[in-house]
Amino acid sequence: MRNKARVLAALACFGILALPLAATAQYSQDFEGLNASPSGVILTGQDDYYLPNGPPGDADFMCYTYAGNALGIVQNPQGGGKFIAGTGPGGGSTYARAQRDVTLGYGIWEIWYDFCGIYTGTPPGSNNIGSMSMRQAGNTVHINLLTWVDPNNPTDVNSTYVYYDAYNVQSPIPGTPPGPEWSNLLPNHWYRARTVCDMDLNLIIQVGIRDLSGGSEAIYNPTGWYLYGGASPLELPDGIRWFGGGGGAGNSTAWDNALLRQEPVPAEHTTWGAIKNQFR
Repeated sequence: MRNKARVLAALACFGILALPLAATAQYSQDFEGLNASPSGVILTGQDDYYLPNGPPGDADFMCYTYAGNALGIVQNPQGGGKFIAGTGPGGGSTYARAQRDVTLGYGIWEIWYDFCGIYTGTPPGSNNIGSMSMRQAGNTVHINLLTWVDPNNPTDVNSTYVYYDAYNVQSPIPGTPPGPEWSNLLPNHWYRARTVCDMDLNLIIQVGIRDLSGGSEAIYNPTGWYLYGGASPLELPDGIRWFGGGGGAGNSTAWDNALLRQEPVPAEHTTWGAIKNQFR
């Protein structure tokens, strides 16, 4: 199907195909227009978010105000007045999830979001804290996973990536930290993640992380980090999912400033790191 889409796109470029191709769209959400409160308002049903596994399989994400929020999440230095968060109720099988359908096209796509992990239970804790993932039907396209460095002492956070090889074999969980900047992160502290995907090649071609309290973005250019399908994908991703909770109670993940957008970048992806002002 992907090869067919490329042929159609090529024909259109040369004026051979007069019919319009399927439109692509970006997704941008700072959650400021949603209903929120200090105690949380259910996210499901707002901005087309839904529970992917339905009740009782999933717990709802909530939309909170930063001011007085029940989780004690600190203000995002680049946030507004609201954020979303999911808290796993524990029990080993019920987690907080929120999913939204998106429309992506071919080419280069950037995914941005701000994240914060927190533990509000009584140690020992448990993994995982939460994650952001892209979805394709019932399949996991890739995962940016947040885990405790030591769940018995849940004070330091790792941000890792779970991807596929060319043969569509998923990399082992808890995933790969791209570099030291993705390890030993502070809890209840805001960071911005950036993932760049080449949808034609079905690859993650760059990842970035920035401490929103100061500092520059750390960048890593992976090799062989495929999305679901490996070197022979059939379909484009069609959804994003936020996740919160571990095997025990007390794990929460907070998210803000989500953005998916298509980028007109050169075919030579090695020049990508020279593009400035990725975080504004």
